Order: sequence, then structure tokens, then C-alpha cells
Amino acid sequence: STNGSTNQYLYVAIVLSEGQVNSFQKLFIDDEEVALSSYAHGVVATPSSGRYAGRVQVQFFDGRDDQTVSSVLDEAPNWGTNHRLRGLAYIACRFEWKKIESQEDADNNPFRSGVPRVNAEIEGRKILDVTGINASTYNTAYASDTLTYTTNPVSVLVDYMRNTRYGKGLTNDLFDWTSFKLVAQQCDQTVPYTTSTTGKAYEFDGVVSTSNSLMNNIRQILAVFRGIMPYQQGQYFLKMEHGGDDTDIDATPSDPTTVMTITEDDMIGGLNIRGESKDRKITQLRVTYTDPSADYQPNDVLFPDDNDSLYTTFLNQDGVALTKQMTLPYCISRERALNYASITVKNSRSNQLISFRATPKANDLSVGDLIRVTNSNLNFDGIFRVSGLVLTPDGDVGVSAPQHNSSDYGLSGHSADAARPTISLPDPFTVNPPTSVTVTSSGVANSNGYFSISQMKVSYTASVDPFVTEYIVQFKLASDSTFITAGITNDTQFFIDNVTSGQQYDVRVASRNELDRRSNFANATRHTVA
Repeated sequence: STNGSTNQYLYVAIVLSEGQVNSFQKLFIDDEEVALSSYAHGVVATPSSGRYAGRVQVQFFDGRDDQTVSSVLDEAPNWGTNHRLRGLAYIACRFEWKKIESQEDADNNPFRSGVPRVNAEIEGRKILDVTGINASTYNTAYASDTLTYTTNPVSVLVDYMRNTRYGKGLTNDLFDWTSFKLVAQQCDQTVPYTTSTTGKAYEFDGVVSTSNSLMNNIRQILAVFRGIMPYQQGQYFLKMEHGGDDTDIDATPSDPTTVMTITEDDMIGGLNIRGESKDRKITQLRVTYTDPSADYQPNDVLFPDDNDSLYTTFLNQDGVALTKQMTLPYCISRERALNYASITVKNSRSNQLISFRATPKANDLSVGDLIRVTNSNLNFDGIFRVSGLVLTPDGDVGVSAPQHNSSDYGLSGHSADAARPTISLPDPFTVNPPTSVTVTSSGVANSNGYFSISQMKVSYTASVDPFVTEYIVQFKLASDSTFITAGITNDTQFFIDNVTSGQQYDVRVASRNELDRRSNFANATRHTVA
């Protein structure tokens, strides 16, 4: 919407997310970070300095359910006191356009063509921190939760499942809080990142889009921390796929705890064993994540790297490079992406996948459980993780499970990221002037061959600015105060006619670029015309 005596004000409301978010960190206008006088909720802020100073007002709202109308947007037509966007975090902006009537006006115009593109960096919605609850007695109503900012993916999952506005709206009695708290704490465990740095095992950094289906969003959140969420006996339980030690997910126990041992006496119809398959194996995995150091653009990591001896080992074993690719939409850490890739690749190389029908004894199993399977007739003994359970019409239980190798989950740290070159792109709003302006003069012959007028030749070295399209050449008598524009050219020399022999002249040249921005003038002073 626009307003003002000449419609000079453009009003924009930019909704960021569901509220209440924790904080507003940065503002970007047309990809340029603009420092503000305040980032607090409800405060009208202005740029502290730079070309947007005096031309932009910004008012941030964190999405409280009782927030009031924006005083910035309240100036706009058709925006009233009831337009409060309660429950939504948003930014109210007012941009001021000034009519361009001179080159100085053009130089001071901070806006490109069209509506300015605004982006913000925020700390997301405040939610319940599941790591801190009393799991045995937790029954606080969703609206009464103690809220905080956290990137714990289990806390994100619980919030999405319980929220009635944008989630499923489940009640507390549908959660096994003990298992949810345990996995939340496991996500916060410190694990190796590189050989010299550590960090949290799993974090959630991203936006849950309500345009996706509920089930798809839940699957993606679970994938962040290799989560498994079976539903049994009227409740959701949560598990994390790890080495087998609930107290240390980075551990590699040689004999992890299992929930059950299945022997040939518990099987109906024998044991089906599938060996290694190229369909499942991965020699090298490319993982795409969001890279904050690259302006939150996608970036890739490889595991194992081409120069890693592990890659050579896998390649020799496989005979051909079995490469695959996956995307982690909620990961902004190179090291967490590499850890995820490491586990995925090693898991894919597990040698066996078993399936069998079991007696009702297996009714107590759930997906994600570790079981020991033995068969004395086959001299078979191994640890497997249940991946599928099917109840047959006969009352038997169909079980499928891949082999579990605790060593797949051990993390030793990766090589540090290679130093990235600093790329300094030219600023189209800052124009470099030409250099080495020189002036020579001579008489110009008329058609009869007589010198009738004097002429100055202005030469200069082209600007190094890649966006420059033309040069403005101006001159004046040294005794005058006002310059006259002699002409505009895309050449590096220009002739000024009809100057007076014996007089002193000042000459100056400026560059102008594609955005109509002009550089400072480069000068040549007190040239005496021959």
C-alpha cells in the first residue's frame, strides 16, 4: 500500500512465521544487511547509517497473541487498529521514495527497480524444552507450557504434534514422555565434529512448512535425528537409531543391550537371510545441507571424500562406485552433515537383512528394537534392528530387520573445512571514478585551412568498475564556480570546442554505471588553452 502527498511512502507487511519467536537478528534489503537502531519487539527502528538512513522505517513483531497494531502500518490506507496479525511474527516496513530530478537525487536513491526485497534472520518460535521436563508426571496443558528457544529436534517434533494451530493437536496422554525426554537428551549429547572441535549430535534449523502434509513433516523431523516413533498400546514412543548404549550414542558396544532373543524355536517356517546387495550399498554419499557461511545457500559434502583411504577401500570392495545423494533440509552444519553421512554409508554396508515369521512372543517387539537372533542349526548369531512388523491372519508376527553393527555409529571427527577464499564482489552503488585526467589544447582549422577556434582534448584512464557504462565530462573557467556538462561518452577521450585561447579552465570527469549511479569527479585544474 502507498500513502503520502505524492504517494512517496510504500508500506509492506512481511510475515515471517508463527509466533512467538525468540528474536530478530538481522535485516537484509536487496541482499544487503542493513543495521538497525533496534531489533526489539514493537519498536520503530531506522537504519543506523548507510544509504537507507532516513528512507526506511522497520517495526518488528515477535508474534505474541496480544500484540497491538503496528504504528508504522497504521499510517497506510485501509490498515486499522484491528490489523494486529496476532500470533504471527512479522516485519512492518515503510520505504520512502524521493523523486529523481537531478544526478544527485539518483546518486542518493538506495532502491533498485521494483518493490525492495526484504529478508530477515530470526531465532525461531519459543517452544517446550523436552530435555527439562519431569517425564514421570508431565501433564501441563500446551497453552501453559514454559517456553524457551531451542533447536532440539525432539522439542520441535513434540511442539508440532501438540500444537492445535499448525500441528496435530495431540493431547499429553498420547506421549510416552520418558522415551521422548531420553531421545531429546541424546540429541543434545556432545559428539566430535572435527579432530579438534565438538558440538551437539543433532539440531533442527529450518522452517516447517504447513503446505506439506502432516505425515511428511513428521517424517522429515524424525530424519533429522534418525528417529523412530512407533505407536503401541495407545501411545507414541520415541527411539533413536544409535550404537546401542542409551547413555552414550557415540559409543560402540561390542554386545549392545537387546530387548529379546529369538531362536529357531520362536520361528515359524525358517529364517530368510539376504546377503549384501548393490541396491543397498553406498560407496560414497553426497549430502546437501544449508550453509550459513554461503548466505544460506545449498552446499554439499562427500563421505568418504575422494582422497580418503576409506573411499579406496569401499571402491575396491564394490568394484564400482555406488554413489548416492541425499538432502538434509534442516541441517546448517557441515560437520553434522558429515556425521550423518558417515553413519548412513556405514549402515548401508551391513552384510545381512533377515526376515522371518515368529510366534506371538514377538508381539512385544516394536520397530527400532534391537534383538538377538540365533539359529544353532545354521550356526547363526547376530544383533539386528527391527525395521518392520506385520501381524499375519494366523496370529504370527512377520519380522524384518537389518544387521546392527555398533561400530557404524562411532564418530571420530572429520577434517576441518578448507579455508575458503574471500570474494569481494563490486558494489554497484559505489562507483569508481576514472583516473589520470589530462587536458591538451590546440587550434582547430576551418574549411579554408585557417585556425578559427580553440579546442581542449580531455583524456583519462577508464574506471576499473565493471558496471560503468559512460563518462560525464564537465568544464568551467577557473575563475567561475559552476561547471558545465560538455557531454557524455563511453570513450576515454572527449573534445571540448569553443574555448578561449589564453584562458585557464578546470575540467572534471565522472563515471556512471548501469544503475545510474555516479562516481566522484576526477579533476584536472587550471589548464591554459594554447
